[in-house]
Amino acid sequence: MEFTSFTTFVRDEVEKRTGDSYRVRLNDVRKNNGVVLRGLTVMQDDSNISPTIYLNNYYEEYTNGRVTLINVVNDVMDTYNRNKVNQSIDMRSFLNYESVKQSIVYKLVNTEKNRVLLEDIPHIEFLDLSIVFQCLVSQEDLGTASILIHNVHLKLWDISVEELYQAAKENTQLLQEYEIKNMTDVLYEIMKTEDGEEFDDDDYISKLSDSIPMYVLSNKSRVEGAACMLYPNLIQDFADAIDSSFYIIPSSIHELLLLPAEHDEESREIKSMIREINDTQVSAEEILSYSLYFYDREEGKIIRL
Repeated sequence: MEFTSFTTFVRDEVEKRTGDSYRVRLNDVRKNNGVVLRGLTVMQDDSNISPTIYLNNYYEEYTNGRVTLINVVNDVMDTYNRNKVNQSIDMRSFLNYESVKQSIVYKLVNTEKNRVLLEDIPHIEFLDLSIVFQCLVSQEDLGTASILIHNVHLKLWDISVEELYQAAKENTQLLQEYEIKNMTDVLYEIMKTEDGEEFDDDDYISKLSDSIPMYVLSNKSRVEGAACMLYPNLIQDFADAIDSSFYIIPSSIHELLLLPAEHDEESREIKSMIREINDTQVSAEEILSYSLYFYDREEGKIIRL
């Protein structure tokens, strides 16, 4: 069964199970880096929000013979029931810039991989990346979601990209507080035993600390934390703290690796590592860049190597 027939079948089966008071739709959703996914939404008549359930991975599982069509429908229904929202969000405040100004934040995306998207959204280029903007929407019992800001919003609000950037510059570091961890601490967390007990080998941890002088930079939610490299003074303060210039390795859109610079010849090895990790370990929509960046402490700026 080809992909369109598969998604249509799933939609029709979900419609049968949910009933007349629900609207079931298929939509192609453009994600980061030009990735387009087929999403299914189930909307109750008395709600204007719904989780989007992406069917691409289900189709891959189906074509590989790991699941049946009924398995897929059952799992989609289970996912919907676990995440459905029985209320609506009042979006009228989004029409007024002053009402949303303090909720605007920025994130980083790859410029070349998002050319089509960038034609429709306000952005500021930064090295081979682009700073784009979103509005955080929080509501009790729903948590926090984000709405990507488009050019039409700027016209509605009658503001410039620079005004948008200034608001995001102030808000992002407050709403999405940064976190820098030594790589040793991160590995220590990963290496906990399956039953949740802490990994107990001080000698091994000590060796890791000596062999990996690397740090992980993200925000505390670990979502789109690569934008932390834009936070005012953060990069300079970190360089002063370690008393060194350093490499900035784009691990993904969610986090960066910071490596104190010791030898110039390191950069070629690191670039090779970035390419291998992006090609084998990072999903297509979470890749930030294949570039290596360098913070020159004397010059006080980030450059692309």
